[in-house]
Amino acid sequence: MNQTEAKIRNLFTVVTILIAASLVLAPASVLARAGKPGAVVDSREITTATATFDPVRPEAARVIATAFQSIGWDVKANPIDYNQNVQKVIMEHDYDMWLVMLSGASLRIDPNVFTYKKHFSGEYKKGGWNWEGLSDMSIDELVVAQQKEMDVEKRKQIVYEAQQRIKQSQSMSVLAYVQMTNAYRSDRIKSVVPMMGEGIGSFWTDINMEVVKGDGYVRTGATSPLKNLNPVAAKDHLEFMELRMIYDRLFRINPDGEAEPWAAKSFKVIDPTTIDLTLRQGMKFHDGEEVTAEDVKFTFDYHTKWKAPFFVESLKNVASVETTGKYSVRIKLNEPYAPFIPNLLGAIFIIPQHIWKDIPEKAGVTDPLNFANEKPVGSGPFKFDYWDRGRELKVTAFKEHFSEPKSEGIIRVVYGSHDAMAAAIEKGECDRTRYILKPSLLMDLRKVKNVVAEGYPNHGFYTLSYHTQRPPLDDPAFRQAIDHVIPRELIIEAILSSFGEPGGSIIAPANKFWHNPAVKASPEDINKAKQILKDAGYWWDKQGRLHYPK
Repeated sequence: MNQTEAKIRNLFTVVTILIAASLVLAPASVLARAGKPGAVVDSREITTATATFDPVRPEAARVIATAFQSIGWDVKANPIDYNQNVQKVIMEHDYDMWLVMLSGASLRIDPNVFTYKKHFSGEYKKGGWNWEGLSDMSIDELVVAQQKEMDVEKRKQIVYEAQQRIKQSQSMSVLAYVQMTNAYRSDRIKSVVPMMGEGIGSFWTDINMEVVKGDGYVRTGATSPLKNLNPVAAKDHLEFMELRMIYDRLFRINPDGEAEPWAAKSFKVIDPTTIDLTLRQGMKFHDGEEVTAEDVKFTFDYHTKWKAPFFVESLKNVASVETTGKYSVRIKLNEPYAPFIPNLLGAIFIIPQHIWKDIPEKAGVTDPLNFANEKPVGSGPFKFDYWDRGRELKVTAFKEHFSEPKSEGIIRVVYGSHDAMAAAIEKGECDRTRYILKPSLLMDLRKVKNVVAEGYPNHGFYTLSYHTQRPPLDDPAFRQAIDHVIPRELIIEAILSSFGEPGGSIIAPANKFWHNPAVKASPEDINKAKQILKDAGYWWDKQGRLHYPK
């Protein structure tokens, strides 16, 4: 082992110790009692969203809970408001299992999100993505290594190996790779531009769609209210989808999944840790102020200072951001970082220095992450019009943008349920869906004249996350066993209306370059599940209840 490898291993050891210490000091509500030898295996719950947000999730949770009961384990489904899901799981780690859809957003095409961000042990923290609490040094080493490998083919092989190891750890069961089920009115809009993981809800549809009939505004359906318009505090996929209309990024992920310059006119990689960016000249914020390199530098410094939750880990590798001219900046990294352009430059929103420099001091808050930002000012292709919380968000085309939208604007309308949204599409009151639509409703809409209802390629997936700090889910053998109990085919056929396929790897087949085809879904086999449990020392009493090893 060379000195560099030794340092890396020592770092991981320290991280593991710190995580263990944090668990010891964690509130009692977060930690569950240990499984007692020989006792009946603890009853557990599957937390998930309500049918109003996504009908698939509570139905799938109930089916899986019933399947788990077939091996003598008492499990119940617990559908609650989606925002409460996020709070309890991501912020508080107060859950047993979480059935969620990890959306295939454009920012997640690069494998770093589903490998490092989702499985690195240091991400088990408030707001972190490793809400399962997985701590596996071999996975840590792989997911860090893929970040540092700048040769794409070598990085691909590391990502392949990481997928295999992550599947073996089974901290989550990938249930199904589901298509993006969307619908729109072809008699009201045209020129939609689907992209992998976002369907017709993509940014490229936002700026390219044209209104065939109506007042020029595209009414876009959603089932969940928008929580936040603060670009620094944003961490939810649905927030990013709306904020990206108002705020520009240096790069955008195009429909082919590649990062291309956007607010940055051009770039030059000086060396593996240095990149020079040249901004487009003439860009303006919606209040008329010019966008300059000072705003870009301020954006990075501000996000770093206030520990913006979505970017905090990526920004730790940024050594400096310096202006080299009115429209140029140089960014230096501490070490090579392969996903730097797609996951940071293609994600972070440029904020206006002349507004945010006075926040939080003059905004009545102590932390800018708590700033409501109810009248956002960005430089994006749409400018803010109004936000009626829980009902509507209206943005209007910014005519001075270098990529002026082809519609007059977009109105995000919140419907009470998927059924209500589908009915609005059918009546012509809603022009398109932004996010997923219940598959069975999509099938019904296919029969309606002038409605295009399709499933689009997606690298996202439904998954069942296990809180690996709680028994019996702290036992890898137990997690591997129950993965064989999940009725994936039933879920796909009966609940997803066949708009999906069984899930295995955390990198979906739709993401062809990075997907490891050798990592497959576990077959449904209750006998195999029972054998794994038996071999691990679990046993059943006369009533068929499952017990911990003695």
